Amino acid sequence: MAEEVLALREQLLAGVTCPVCLDVFEQPVLTACGHSFCGQCLAAVLGDPPRPAACPQCRAPLEPGSQRPIRSLGNVAGLARSLEEVAAGPRCPQHGKALALFCDPCAALLCAPCRDGPEHRGHRVRPAEEAARELQKKLQRERRFLKEQKKKLKRIGDRKSKDLQVTVRSELQRVAESFEELQWCLEEQKETLLAQLVQMSHELDSKSEEYRHRVLERQSLLDTVIAQIQEKREQPAVEFLKDVGTILSSCEAAKAPISDPVSPELQRSIQNSQQLMDMVDQFRVNLRSEIDWGRREQVTLDPDTAHPRLILLKKRKMLQFRNEEQNIPDNPKRFKFSRCVLGSQGFTSGRHYWEVEVGEKGSWAVGVALESVPRKTWINLRSSEKLWGLRMMFDGQYRTVCMTPEVLELREKLQRIRVHLEYEAGLVTFYNAEHMTLIQQLEATFTEKVFPYFLVSSEDTQIRVCD
Repeated sequence: MAEEVLALREQLLAGVTCPVCLDVFEQPVLTACGHSFCGQCLAAVLGDPPRPAACPQCRAPLEPGSQRPIRSLGNVAGLARSLEEVAAGPRCPQHGKALALFCDPCAALLCAPCRDGPEHRGHRVRPAEEAARELQKKLQRERRFLKEQKKKLKRIGDRKSKDLQVTVRSELQRVAESFEELQWCLEEQKETLLAQLVQMSHELDSKSEEYRHRVLERQSLLDTVIAQIQEKREQPAVEFLKDVGTILSSCEAAKAPISDPVSPELQRSIQNSQQLMDMVDQFRVNLRSEIDWGRREQVTLDPDTAHPRLILLKKRKMLQFRNEEQNIPDNPKRFKFSRCVLGSQGFTSGRHYWEVEVGEKGSWAVGVALESVPRKTWINLRSSEKLWGLRMMFDGQYRTVCMTPEVLELREKLQRIRVHLEYEAGLVTFYNAEHMTLIQQLEATFTEKVFPYFLVSSEDTQIRVCD
């Protein structure tokens, strides 16, 4: 049946095809010799202005104005064109039929057999043309709604941006004014405290001098009384008792306490100054703690990089050294000679920091290393172009690890260190995490991934990465 329909379609198209343009007739006309052409095609044959010509099919003479329109043939041509459009439309890949139906719940084009199938039975199915008209209206409504939403979003975004801009400008002024006031207040307190301390120092000097004089006087009195007592002991009883009362009074005077050189008031003033400085130190720590250090990283140690004599403990947060090598497989990432390990996560951008607790004995190093740091050869910690770190030597001396290392003069032993990495700026900074004082800042140029770096060289040393 389908082949017969296709054959009829071909015959119909052949009967309504213009012999000049070989397309379906458009406004067909009939010549005196009985042939049909598109109106425009025949007009082109007659020329402009029209003149006698030969029929394109039989070469019979044609006179301008002799052709007549054939409306019925035009209608048939229109039907044939519609049939061709339908035939050229999409077809069901399963049944080969035209997809002329639309299933609303499934939002899918269907052919007639698909509509009767179990998948779409009971669904609302309608002609595709009808569904297209209705959905076009719906999409038009959605388009208008979404355009309104777009305008609202822009207004909301603009308003938020403007509000935040006002806030930022206000904060700019506020920060400048607040820090100027804070600086003035601190400077004023500094001058006051310095003046008080200078006065206390002078008062202590004066009181100390008075105390020394009183001590010398008491020592002289004691010598005199001791000599008098020694002399009296050798006298007869009557002679001994004559002025013994005077000597006893001298003894009582010699036993009287000497007043403290530091008065309670002066001691309280010194304690108040110490408390004030403790407050200033705590304020500095709190202020530094609130600075945007970047992202705090939860660093863990990478066992695939650890030297065979390093032991990772506490969920890969603690590092210890043992004299015996572990029986672990070698791999390209593992350090073979240098007793170090890298963090599991590397960085190629941004600002990051982490903290480590270090021992007060042995030798250790913390910092960062490039991914290309040597794994199978010794690393020269005295001059390395792939490491930036802080190291404690066996003699307790602190050194930097970089291309130009230097010895650091620190006032106290380090226990907790903050390592701060600024990738784009090329900075590695070390702080004493106990009170956030700067230890050292190293400059670098990073062009590859950077990893946290840890080294332990003796059994009495351990490193712990802080949570």
